[in-house]
Amino acid sequence: MKYAMSNGERREAERGIIGQCPICEVPLTPKCGRIRVPHWSHPRGHFDHHWEPETEWHRRWKNMFPKDWQEVLHRAENGERHLADVKTARGQVLEFQHSEISEEERSSREAIYGEMYWVVDGSRLKNDRKSFVKALHLGRRVQQNPLTCAVPTASSMLLRKWENSQKIVVFDFGELEDSFGSFSFAAPVLWMSLPERQNGETVLRPISRSGFVDIMSKPPVVEPVRAPGPIWRRPRGYGRL
Repeated sequence: MKYAMSNGERREAERGIIGQCPICEVPLTPKCGRIRVPHWSHPRGHFDHHWEPETEWHRRWKNMFPKDWQEVLHRAENGERHLADVKTARGQVLEFQHSEISEEERSSREAIYGEMYWVVDGSRLKNDRKSFVKALHLGRRVQQNPLTCAVPTASSMLLRKWENSQKIVVFDFGELEDSFGSFSFAAPVLWMSLPERQNGETVLRPISRSGFVDIMSKPPVVEPVRAPGPIWRRPRGYGRL
């Protein structure tokens, strides 16, 4: 956890201060070692809200967005409280997933957050990028602009793990990955897996990292306030014979 409540305000972990969990309100301990990123830790043996240990990868992604969008308290319809990794000004939730996640937990979060995107670390396992490139090689181009491909899901373990998601899944293969088999780009790209998966295929679309962040950072659309029309008044003498 990056933020905790301390003396009535959100604070990052620092030595010598005490924090409180915004969900369960138990005291938290700041962990500021040399190996892991500074974070707040729950007491030993305490239920930790299904969070995975935060990595530098998580922290880099969170820091691409304003601080008040990070670790936002989200209330589910049943009253449960959850911390969204990022919640944009338009109410869209971004969840950054580095480690393995069960189907049950994935489905649960999708139901809780509603309009959301997964951002998945595609560089965690050595063979994930290799099998992903294989899927691109075996796939077909279905649209040129924007570039859209339909690839066989079974050819990539990474795609198989996420094939049942009902949300857009964004795969991040790292800052240096600007070439994927026969596809080359001027800058590193993310690959979006669209939810319309069918016939054993996954629909993929590349997008630049900055482009994705820009789309997520757009302000909410404000409908123009229309001035009320003129009030109709009965003309003098109307209805008289």
